[in-house]
Amino acid sequence: MPYDDDYIRFLKKTREEVMPARTIIDLGKSARSIDKKAFVKYILDLMPGSETLSQHFQEYQEGEIILRENQQNSRLFVILEGTVKQFKRENDREIIIDLQGPGDFMGLLSFQTGEPVFTTARASTRVSVLRVGQASLNQIEESYPIISKVIQKLIVSNLSDRYRRVVNLHLEVAQLSEALKDERNTLLDTISELEKTRNLLINQEKMATLGELTAGLAHEINNPASALLRSVDYLAALLPALTEAASALPDTGLVRRFLEAGMNRQLRNSGDQRAKMKRIAEKFPKLSRSVHRSLAELSDELLAEVEPYIKAEKFKTMQLLLDSFQSGVFMSGVRLSTDRISHLVKSLKSYSRTTNSEPEVADIRLGIRETLMIIGNRLKDVDVELNLGEIPMVKCYVGELNQVWTNIIINACDAMEDRGKLFISCGTASDSDLVWVSIADNGPGIPDSVKNRVFDSSFTTKTAGGEFGLGIGLAITQGVVQKHSGTINVRDRMGGGAEFIIHLPAWKPKN
Repeated sequence: MPYDDDYIRFLKKTREEVMPARTIIDLGKSARSIDKKAFVKYILDLMPGSETLSQHFQEYQEGEIILRENQQNSRLFVILEGTVKQFKRENDREIIIDLQGPGDFMGLLSFQTGEPVFTTARASTRVSVLRVGQASLNQIEESYPIISKVIQKLIVSNLSDRYRRVVNLHLEVAQLSEALKDERNTLLDTISELEKTRNLLINQEKMATLGELTAGLAHEINNPASALLRSVDYLAALLPALTEAASALPDTGLVRRFLEAGMNRQLRNSGDQRAKMKRIAEKFPKLSRSVHRSLAELSDELLAEVEPYIKAEKFKTMQLLLDSFQSGVFMSGVRLSTDRISHLVKSLKSYSRTTNSEPEVADIRLGIRETLMIIGNRLKDVDVELNLGEIPMVKCYVGELNQVWTNIIINACDAMEDRGKLFISCGTASDSDLVWVSIADNGPGIPDSVKNRVFDSSFTTKTAGGEFGLGIGLAITQGVVQKHSGTINVRDRMGGGAEFIIHLPAWKPKN
């Protein structure tokens, strides 16, 4: 096939300036040895003297769309200069697929198969391309057989590279999948839910910045995670010795009863606990204060079973039973902490978007008690006064309300520097249509100048000095309460400190 006259004249005129003939021929020998830069330079140097090539030259400005996803395409694009970003859109987000430069092809699959364009191509810089259709490609093949041959080999090389990347990606995915199988299923579920929740919350107006979101998640997850770790460490250290000691008892069922009792322990009012501890100390003055405290946690029935061993001064057996009870308490803590983390993840997910799940009718007092158990480490030097009287049931998302109690109680602990008194009570309004919960502390209180801003998502009074601070959870807290058609207010507590009052609609069964 004869060469284009312009092409022949150009080669004669610029043979030494452009490229040796040997190099031109070498371009078409093997796809493995193709130099993309040399090929692009060859095209650009031919361009001024070739009307055939020049009519297919096209430039795009930075940010301009070259190919759009899902549209039909009948041209092949060879990038000569600049950089092109390949991306796909998913849920209003741009997911970067590839970056392409000189010598790369765009629209290759859609051009070859006739299928719609798979990804969008946008110019990241000023871009120049050689844009050819099938007829133009045939014309170039006639006029410039070397270029046509190199293009064909580059197409094969391009497709081969893409196939290798897909294979490597599948191998990496397979390796990751195999590694993930070794993880605990519960941990996998939690991480998956947490990641989904985090990604959803990023786009919500309730979170001003990504940093605030991350801090919020850490703020919520840290307490049950710490309690879980503490419980596991305690049990790992105690259970081996406990098992060995229990085997020496004539009645091993006694150890089991104390263990199960610890797992089902009910929290007592702090005042009642102190009174019981005082009575035990008067009855058994030789025992240490820590043992008095442990005995006071037992029910009257269990205490009666321990007393004979105390009177007979069989203190090892007494301690074995107390350790069994405490092991049950920590086992319960493991269960509660795991459930709490799951509740927090589901709560955050539910808060960040509308779900199809239905709220449940629940006794919110159980959630308050559960929260106190989980964050018990923060309350070890805080005197908690509970006054949870009978109240109607509430139709709610239990995990979300648990998040409310956690936020307010942790803020109270921060304000009191983990030392002071916490007052928690509940009741019903006079018309019984509303349930109220009051959480108060005897800390420094909230200055009047910031009371109307404490629920703003972008507001915090925490400082480096740590004199007084409110966590970012209060903005989330208000959103959860409002979602339940309730209200939350803050005021000064009589006697000093701050008081948060939450009102929620009481559930009324349909007749």
